[in-house]
Amino acid sequence: MTQHAPVVPVTLDLREFRHVPRSTDECVALWERLEPAVLTLDPLAGPRVRFDLGDEGEVGVWFLDPAKAPRPLGATTRFAIRGVLEPPEIRHACTTCRAAHTTTYAPYKCPGCDEGRRLGRVCEAHAVFLDGSLRASCPSHTPECRCGTKAVAWCGGPNCRTRRAWCATHLRRHPGDPAVAYCDDCYAERFPACEHERCTGSGYIRCEHRTLSAMKPCGRRVCTEHARRWQVYGSYNRGLALCTPHHQQLSSTPPEGLIDMILAGTVARNGRGRSATRRRVQLPRISIVRHILINTRRTVLDMEAVDRLFSSLEQALRGRTPRDTNLSTALDLLARHRASRREDIERFREQHVEGRGHYERLVQELRRGGRHELAGAVEFSDFRPRSGILFVRVPEHLQGLFRGRGGSSVRQLEQRVGVKIQVERG
Repeated sequence: MTQHAPVVPVTLDLREFRHVPRSTDECVALWERLEPAVLTLDPLAGPRVRFDLGDEGEVGVWFLDPAKAPRPLGATTRFAIRGVLEPPEIRHACTTCRAAHTTTYAPYKCPGCDEGRRLGRVCEAHAVFLDGSLRASCPSHTPECRCGTKAVAWCGGPNCRTRRAWCATHLRRHPGDPAVAYCDDCYAERFPACEHERCTGSGYIRCEHRTLSAMKPCGRRVCTEHARRWQVYGSYNRGLALCTPHHQQLSSTPPEGLIDMILAGTVARNGRGRSATRRRVQLPRISIVRHILINTRRTVLDMEAVDRLFSSLEQALRGRTPRDTNLSTALDLLARHRASRREDIERFREQHVEGRGHYERLVQELRRGGRHELAGAVEFSDFRPRSGILFVRVPEHLQGLFRGRGGSSVRQLEQRVGVKIQVERG
């Protein structure tokens, strides 16, 4: 049985060879040129050998297992080319470098270098990055500002969203982070100016003043310092935000108008954008509304009168056509409000009787102390049996006399009457 000579595995290093074979026949032809010189080598003496082919460059031959190669190599030695190391091929060449007849790897895309089927490329040396984005471009296609000059940054504001770039002249820096910039429009949206003159604060809060006939809010921008909250939902809930002009108008707005504003504001808070899991905002109880009217307008109404304000508004709304979502929400809120209004009226009637008794004792104590002017001027307002507070109204010019120095007079009256006494604000 004939025993075949062992095969000598080699790798060709063609990284410095200018004419890399592109087919099997070309590779065999190259090996036939190298083989006579390879047969003269001792694989153990130099496992990696380079051959100079003149103008064509160099070719390296690597013996992969020199210890098992026959010694010496001869005409009967069989070789097997196990691998070929070729020069790296730049598949994404820089468009700018190629125009200068050089080839450079380009890891970035340049939208301006249109090559038909795909975007052009730009290398590390020619890549231009503007602040605000990792988007690259070549020097020739650097984005321009609307004024025609080269841009320096992308605007990431609510209008541009890094889709538009601007020059330094048309950018405004973030007040707390100079590395971030916005165009004028986005800056005004992101950091709106407060309506107050000479105020440098940002008007993050929008005025919520609206009516059912005009549901679009005022929208004036106010900073946290100048915003006014109309506490219509109780002291522990966020009230309606108002700008200075609308806050100042509250005292001259008739009760019907104030009820309309409260209902419109509540409709808006239950409108679009409200999460399904978020608690529904309800109208304030008329016991709260009564004190709102006292504090806002110095208008004292009993519970039945406050209830009639809501009933009249509901009747007027039912006569409106056509009905939209806001109107439906308003009617639904008023319908849900009826039960609590009945409860407050019954409670007020019960408390009114008890409170009137405390009030009569208060007037008697004032007369007993010779304070007849106060006895004739003080008026009953409300009574809270749970907290034991009697609310009274006293003319503003007599309030200091009624309270006494440091509240001493009121404390004496509380001891004699047997309840806490509080003057209604406004």
